Amino acid sequence: MADRDINLEDRVRELEQRLAEAEQARLAAEAEVAALRVELTDTGERERIAVTHTERLLEGLEVLGEARDALPLFAEVLRVLGDVLEFDAAFIVGFAPEVSPQIVAATDPRLRLIAWPGGAFTDRVLAGRAAALLDLADNPEWQQVEPALREEYASALHVPLHALHSQAMLVCLHRRRGFFTPDRVIRARRFAALARQALQTAEHLVDLEVDRDHAVELSRAKSSFVASMSHELRAPLSAIVGYCEYLLADRAAQRDPDLGETLGRIYLSARMLCDLIGNVLDLSKIEAGRMDLHLGPVAAAEVCRLALVTAEPLAVRRANVVRVDIDTDLPELHTDAAKLRQILVNLLASASKFTAAGTIDLIVRPDRRADPPALVFEVRDTGKGLGAAESAAVFLPFSQVGPVDPRRLGGTGLGLTIAKHLTELLGGTIHLASSAGAGTTVTVRLPLAGVH
Repeated sequence: MADRDINLEDRVRELEQRLAEAEQARLAAEAEVAALRVELTDTGERERIAVTHTERLLEGLEVLGEARDALPLFAEVLRVLGDVLEFDAAFIVGFAPEVSPQIVAATDPRLRLIAWPGGAFTDRVLAGRAAALLDLADNPEWQQVEPALREEYASALHVPLHALHSQAMLVCLHRRRGFFTPDRVIRARRFAALARQALQTAEHLVDLEVDRDHAVELSRAKSSFVASMSHELRAPLSAIVGYCEYLLADRAAQRDPDLGETLGRIYLSARMLCDLIGNVLDLSKIEAGRMDLHLGPVAAAEVCRLALVTAEPLAVRRANVVRVDIDTDLPELHTDAAKLRQILVNLLASASKFTAAGTIDLIVRPDRRADPPALVFEVRDTGKGLGAAESAAVFLPFSQVGPVDPRRLGGTGLGLTIAKHLTELLGGTIHLASSAGAGTTVTVRLPLAGVH
């Protein structure tokens, strides 16, 4: 009986010990679960913070990508990094050859008063990567900064910012010593790389805009000079043409076939040169904004007749037949008669150059249903036509397109370019429709009421 009681007591103690161990295991498991929950919470919080930082960086980069000047871009860098790094203050120091470092952006106006001394530490930052100072008092360059500012902050993070033509250093400050932990340094480096790219892009765009403005200014100066030389260039050629006409009408030229042929060649060459120089001068006037308009009531049928008289010799030379279809009841057009005649001459001449032994049609009709009502001029030819690429380039200055060699026929490639400019100057539109093997049609629409 006594042995049985002893065995029961041992059994009870064993069970109690096992219960105690189970309780310890349960408590340990609960502690581990609690720790896991805390870790999961921290992980979720870190992920949330990471997502927030990424969103803020992306928002900032949108602004950086639109910047065209370094100064507002520097201010945006400070704003975005302030959200990401949570510093107390920050400034950016700009560096340029033979000039003292300048504070180009700051979150606190007092920081703009800093005369940054520079030195070996700054050189190392600019030549390498971000550097965190846990204690400003240990840095010889910070010791030269005004004590009131230096003593307000305990730690700093220095980040290099390089652009195409300049260097800068971002300085982030915090009142707590050791605030800039490794993860904050990594964030700063990541954003600094993006900011450097934005700075370089902004400076590149500024360079392109400066080059473009310079090129535009040079083009305007050239166009203005050439336009101002209009009389000086036209007058001698007009004199040559006039003398040739006078000599061709003389009896001596009529009695001597060789002399008449020579004078005829001089006359044709001078007329061709007049046309070439006239086109160049007209384009220069248009580009310089010196093309004057003389608006008034115009009888379109009469302007068409004069244009046909001028363009007919080239059509005959190419063995083309010119057909005219002009509406008998054309309304009065308010425009510049000389400019309209030049448009039609250029269109007819272009059609003749690229059509051989074919037909060229000039069709004029009103379109009273259009808004605004317009007069429509169409020049159609039966030439070989143009492909898509040639049609797209036909209105470009000095373009020589088509299935034949326009240099053999003369011309500068400006006829359709000038026709387009003059049409738009008169408030109208011009359109070309062409396909290989099907000829070409150029349509000009001019508002009846003229330019508004």
